[in-house]
Amino acid sequence: MGWVALVIVAATAVGCGRDVPAALQVGTTTIAPADRGPMPPLSGNTLTGGSLDLASLRGKVVVLNSWASWCAPCKEEVPAFVTLAAASDPSSVAVVGLNVNDEAAAATDFATKHAMKYPSIVDPDGHLLATIPDVPPESLPSTVILDRQGRIAARIIGAAKPDELTGIVAAVAAETPGS
Repeated sequence: MGWVALVIVAATAVGCGRDVPAALQVGTTTIAPADRGPMPPLSGNTLTGGSLDLASLRGKVVVLNSWASWCAPCKEEVPAFVTLAAASDPSSVAVVGLNVNDEAAAATDFATKHAMKYPSIVDPDGHLLATIPDVPPESLPSTVILDRQGRIAARIIGAAKPDELTGIVAAVAAETPGS
């Protein structure tokens, strides 16, 4: 009986020979322009007390990074987003944070300590993160890159690698309108 349970657990863990959906895998998924779906509406208050609606950024490549002050991989990857935001032309690329399941003071301290000059929308209960297609509801860190039409061009589940992140953003930014 013990061996049967072990075989069932092992088969389940490897997906019974089936491919594991991309949304459940840690790593990067890029999406061809013809296959891209829209990002659902996402807006909220920011750490600095303002408000931000991603729809207001249409026409720019948007890099939405979900993070929390208590998340170790988030601490490792934040320099890549700070560098990307500083190096990008703000008329064509917008970096936006999504602070998830965090305490306000801890999140503000984290953003200050890491010189995050880009806005972060506050998602105190993870509700906004859960609305992002094909991103597991509690995936921290995770990043979606939107094309100029507001469609999801790439997903990164887990910590973003700096060179990969900048390469994807550059490729999406180089796309011709209407792709």
